[in-house]
Amino acid sequence: MFWVNDVVKKILDRKDKKYLITDYKTPSGKIHVGSLRGVVVHDALFRGVEEADKKTEYWYGFDDFDPMDGSPEYLPKEFKQYMGLPLCNIPSPVKGYKSYAEYFAKDFENVYRQLGVNATTIWASNLYRAGKYNNAIKIILDNAAEIRKTYQEISGSIKPDDWYAFNVVCPKCGKIGTTRVHNWDGEKVSFVCEPKMVDWAEGCGYEGKISPFDGNGKMPYKVETPSKWYTFGTSVELAGKDHYTKGGSFYVAREIAKNVFKINPAFGFGYEWLHIGGKKMSTSKGVGVSAREISEIISPELLRFLMIRTRPERVIDFNPEGDTIPLLYDEYDRCIDEYLRDPKSDFGQAYHYSKISKNNPPKYRLRFSKVVYLIQMFRTSIEDYAEEEKGSHLTKDELSELKIREKYARLWLTKYAPENYKFEIQEKLPKSAENLDKGQKEFLSGIIKALSEKKWLGDELHAKIHEIKNELKLDPRKAFSAIYLSILDKDSGPQAGWLLASLDRDFVVKRFREVTK
Repeated sequence: MFWVNDVVKKILDRKDKKYLITDYKTPSGKIHVGSLRGVVVHDALFRGVEEADKKTEYWYGFDDFDPMDGSPEYLPKEFKQYMGLPLCNIPSPVKGYKSYAEYFAKDFENVYRQLGVNATTIWASNLYRAGKYNNAIKIILDNAAEIRKTYQEISGSIKPDDWYAFNVVCPKCGKIGTTRVHNWDGEKVSFVCEPKMVDWAEGCGYEGKISPFDGNGKMPYKVETPSKWYTFGTSVELAGKDHYTKGGSFYVAREIAKNVFKINPAFGFGYEWLHIGGKKMSTSKGVGVSAREISEIISPELLRFLMIRTRPERVIDFNPEGDTIPLLYDEYDRCIDEYLRDPKSDFGQAYHYSKISKNNPPKYRLRFSKVVYLIQMFRTSIEDYAEEEKGSHLTKDELSELKIREKYARLWLTKYAPENYKFEIQEKLPKSAENLDKGQKEFLSGIIKALSEKKWLGDELHAKIHEIKNELKLDPRKAFSAIYLSILDKDSGPQAGWLLASLDRDFVVKRFREVTK
């Protein structure tokens, strides 16, 4: 059973009247591509529940009321003055946005919308200010002793008897990351804005009393999470694996949900990271490739497929600088073929949950690696080659898919492709080909003879080349390097049969005759 269907089955065991699926992100900087995993995984589960004919919604929330606790290196130094303020109250680095948080959140939202995610967007600051969390806040403050006990029992964190799970916005300096609440009288909290409470921001020292409601402050993450479940009736919320480790924030949240709010905790588990070249990413520290950057070099459906094809509990190691993208396209195409044969198979379901368009994919698709090679051949029309390979004219959808692959192949080739994917057809005979030995020249003469027999398809010609090599008992490395040195001035390259079949036959024959004369 494909993992989405397996998880959906577990979700439906809750037998909720309505299934609310939620995911949240703090927009503290450029949101890295790894954060897309949560967005897409939740969206796949939303689709699965919806296809089971159950009432469901998917909300994606931006926790813009969180404090700024790190300043990414790409920001001007003057942004450090805002450390400790709510992200929603910090000016945008770019004009045209209400806040720092909105600027980064909107950029990320635009990316995941392209991936077919149509979640309802919610903003923490709006919810707090509208009083949506007022009831949950009162319950949390009224049960402060139970909250402290839960922290100690689950995570080993010992809180003093005057600690409350709430941070107010300081009326004097506007910071939320430096305030400590030490008393609750049922109507107002007493607090101090401590100068040395955290090492990333300095409080102003102000002390006072204030109502905790209607946006005057917020709950910390471990308490805010079950408060959301309680307030909205959340059914499903997954999170990064660090939140679901023993003693982690979601273990604390679950206990608070059961013992304080008296509700059934949301279903969830921890999903693994997406690494770029083996490195974990961080939004607040500005570490890693942003979702925007990756969305510009990989098509939306392929990017969605990257997140869907692997079970959430397994790490995705994505390296655009290696051969990951061509291999990913090959796997994607295999899943499409299986989907067209049997959409209910595991590979078929992998594509099903990666689909963005409602239309079926085209049956014929030119392999991505071939597109990469073809755009480097000045003598070859990609469309003509595709039609020759298919054996008929391309349909409108096939041509559209070809254009998409050509677009992203050019981008990948320019920015990330390794050297073994790059080559240039040499207009003149390379000097490196002038020193081929007798066996190599006999090999090329054999290919000249084969090319005169008929018009070959790539795979057929490749098999024939191997046959010629075997008849001459020539070492494979020496044989194929003779082809590549003569055409590319390199000792390696794309599949030889495909390369020669893609080029003008007269050009190939003339070049090999120059070598063998």
